[in-house]
Amino acid sequence: MDPRSAGLRKLLRPAAWLGLCLIPLALGIFELRRGPAAVATPTPTPTDVASAETAPALSSEPAPRAMLLPSGAPTSISCAQAQKVTAFLQSELAAPPIAPTPAELAELWGGMLDPHGLWSAAPDSPVQSELLAAAQPMLASLHDQVPGCAGAERVARAWEPWQQNLLGIYDRAFDLARARKPVSDLEVFRLAAEPIFEDDPVTRPAAELARELGTRLGAFVARFPDESSLVEQARARFFPTGPETLRDIATLAALRAYVPLVDPHGDFAPLDEEWALYAGDDTLDDGSALWGDVTRTPLGARVTNDPVAPLQLDDLLLSINGLTLAGASIDQIEQAARSDASHAGFDLRVLRQGEPNVLSLRVVDEPADDNQELDVERIRYGRDDQVVLRIVIADVSDSLGQDLADVLSKETPGTSAVLLDLRGNGGGSLDAAVAALGLLLPGARLFPLIHRGTVTEVLEAQTPEHPYLGPVAALVDGDTASAAEMLAGAIQAYGRGTLIGAHTFGKGCVQEYFDDVVGSGVLRMTTLQFVMPNGHPLQQIGLSPELLLPLAPALERESQITRQPITFDGPDVRDPKVSAGPAWPRASAPPGPCDDPLVCTALSRLSGVRPGAAAGRGANQSESSSRAARSRAGTR
Repeated sequence: MDPRSAGLRKLLRPAAWLGLCLIPLALGIFELRRGPAAVATPTPTPTDVASAETAPALSSEPAPRAMLLPSGAPTSISCAQAQKVTAFLQSELAAPPIAPTPAELAELWGGMLDPHGLWSAAPDSPVQSELLAAAQPMLASLHDQVPGCAGAERVARAWEPWQQNLLGIYDRAFDLARARKPVSDLEVFRLAAEPIFEDDPVTRPAAELARELGTRLGAFVARFPDESSLVEQARARFFPTGPETLRDIATLAALRAYVPLVDPHGDFAPLDEEWALYAGDDTLDDGSALWGDVTRTPLGARVTNDPVAPLQLDDLLLSINGLTLAGASIDQIEQAARSDASHAGFDLRVLRQGEPNVLSLRVVDEPADDNQELDVERIRYGRDDQVVLRIVIADVSDSLGQDLADVLSKETPGTSAVLLDLRGNGGGSLDAAVAALGLLLPGARLFPLIHRGTVTEVLEAQTPEHPYLGPVAALVDGDTASAAEMLAGAIQAYGRGTLIGAHTFGKGCVQEYFDDVVGSGVLRMTTLQFVMPNGHPLQQIGLSPELLLPLAPALERESQITRQPITFDGPDVRDPKVSAGPAWPRASAPPGPCDDPLVCTALSRLSGVRPGAAAGRGANQSESSSRAARSRAGTR
């Protein structure tokens, strides 16, 4: 199932958004296209369970859409399209958005605007100071829907002469280098393949970088005169000109800065850089079929890790399926390596050290094996031939329901209990979490989905033919988040099993992808919150295990991220017909051996525990205290 389909639904993994929230200038990294949500009062109120009975199901799944082969050109958007995106965002966001300050917008705007360190991020650029002055009118256009984008036009007026100046510096250096005697093959490879772009902060003056680019690209053309069209494309990408073009580039950068400022889990990407929405999330991005990692250079992308044959380490890719890479952003380069749907492979042009000519190579992309079984461990438990089955669930992938069913069917005969190891699981698919819970809580009413205080749906588990009804426990830690917290939280709320470990991350909101707001890009936004089956909130709070283990604290929690939806209780939707689970079996001797000693510690603590009975009062008191101590204003 392709993650780029607007019909999928997924809970955003922390790994995907932490980089975006903690490193504002880096554009990282749920789904389900749906109609406008019912909006009640903007302030959370007691929810009405009855509203869920007639709510439409959120499960339409249109045909998957593969990512496009990018154009390589600078990305842009019109003012009208940008305002259409922000208007939709404001109407459909899970909670009313809080406007960022002009200073916040200006800071992030500058990073989004400049992929090369030429336009706004360089220390000699006059555009950076103009962004702060333009931030207020730009914010008025995006947040308040003031007609036109006066802020972007102001930036373009300052940018145009600066760009022409840089272009003149580049052209003079290029002409000088091209007129010289061609350098050696070894030297031309160095000039073409050596990285010269800086990550944040950019310290190199743009004038110096423009001169260096001209020198290197000119030397390349002097050695390979037949590649002049490649260099012309690079020139146009590094130095776009024209007030309308620059205005629309600036408008897109402002939009891409605005979205995560009002929605920390949100993002917008043009179709040419759609990959940026999925980067860092293993459940959404299978990785490049060409390399493990690349670095961008003046002429393309140099392979720095795990090349796929016939590529070799340090090869410089000049083009992928006809797309020249020189001057393209790193997001477009990575997307090109994932957009082979119409080619069934990749046609590459490569500059290789020691080779006198540009090589033409082909890589056939073999489909990945989707049948990846869950990791399991059978652990001796006591002296009575008892066995505990530990199932490691690293993420909540789309196939988790079937994967878990297969493991339980194959492995549970002859076992006494099941331990779900959810440590480090950042989440994944909401639907997959519900499918997996059907195996443990068949037919149970699970999670109320809430939009601005109104329940829009209550998710229910299916009733499989062969559910697992034996003892179960869940091992969690501070990185257990989102859909993984759904698994653990439902087990806890129904008394189906015991939670053991450490307090979880606390992400109780749902993101969806929309590719039909404007035809030129994809919007990811937070549209819903969910609460546990017993009505207890998860957002910013997390789950408190009944049994605590000495685990290292998490580096980040949902409650530490700004502009989160406020937290409130929901309705108790538990089905009284669903009974609590059986007690964990007693062990007549220490368990083990275990691959992870902490697992043996957990099993020793679980021995004889009845679900919901272990340290329950302490856990509840801890949860109540954390709620009472935390500000509920929902602001910065």
